[in-house]
Amino acid sequence: MSLQYEKPEEENEPQITPEEFLREHKSTIRKRSFWAIGIGSLLIFVHLALFAIADVDFSLLFRSIFFILGLFAVAGGFWGLYEARRATLQDLIPTPEAILFAQQAELSNPYFTYILVACIVVVTLCQMTIDLDQSVEIAGFVKSDFANKGEFWRILTSATLHGGILHLYFNGQALYGFGSLIEFLSNRAHLAIVFLLAIIGGGLLSLFLMPDVASIGASGGIMGLIGYLAIYGYRRKQQLPPDFLKSMLINVGFIAAFGIIAYQIVDNFAHFGGLITGAVYGFIQVPRDLHKNPHHASVITSFFGFVALAIFVLTSIFTVLLLLKFIKM
Repeated sequence: MSLQYEKPEEENEPQITPEEFLREHKSTIRKRSFWAIGIGSLLIFVHLALFAIADVDFSLLFRSIFFILGLFAVAGGFWGLYEARRATLQDLIPTPEAILFAQQAELSNPYFTYILVACIVVVTLCQMTIDLDQSVEIAGFVKSDFANKGEFWRILTSATLHGGILHLYFNGQALYGFGSLIEFLSNRAHLAIVFLLAIIGGGLLSLFLMPDVASIGASGGIMGLIGYLAIYGYRRKQQLPPDFLKSMLINVGFIAAFGIIAYQIVDNFAHFGGLITGAVYGFIQVPRDLHKNPHHASVITSFFGFVALAIFVLTSIFTVLLLLKFIKM
């Protein structure tokens, strides 16, 4: 009786050298960059053509989110080409500490992130059943009502509202990405705490510096997550991929530049307030000692994490009841 032996699948796969791996990585970046430049250029050209045909004031271009996205797609594409040119193997090879840390964290499931994203999706879908301006009046961060009528709940309910499907999509994607990353790298309790504190911190700064402008959206809380991750990347860079901190800083720069260009439709002070709140929390919480496991949290921290999550869930339910007029304030 003869036996046949087949090599394991991984042994049959061709091995590539580090240099070939680097070339493939650069090629992938270039392809994505050219796509970004092409799509962004198309968006810009279509807007310019439509504005020229309709004889509209070109200063209004910056009120179009698609035109602004086109500009950033082109800029991001050229930045990608630059990154592909300068990339080295050191940029791609994680340290042994980073590999070990990833192995310890890979079993985490982003349950808190799922809940937070579900909350903003449900509220925004409910919001779409009525007029946008009406929903802002009912539950948005109308600062005169917050300050003069004592409707302090608005600073939280406004974070569950969004200005449409596109606004929800970008915030939902960001919340899912950065939220999952925090649950992967740290304890999920910190995700809920940072998100809630950053919403409040961003709202208060916006209240102080833009008292006459109503605001909606979870962007302040999301910026808090980015601020926290930036500090995390700085404190524990030996345990993270080589370009982790740089990626966080690029995100901060991208959002800041986007806010400057789209200042007419973006609450930059809420973004900045949320970012600072998350960074301060990171400075206080993220341990400097690399031997301390950041996934561990005290009973008190875990308790406040669940409290923060419960507050946002209850806020979302409250917002839905307001929008559907089961509750009138």
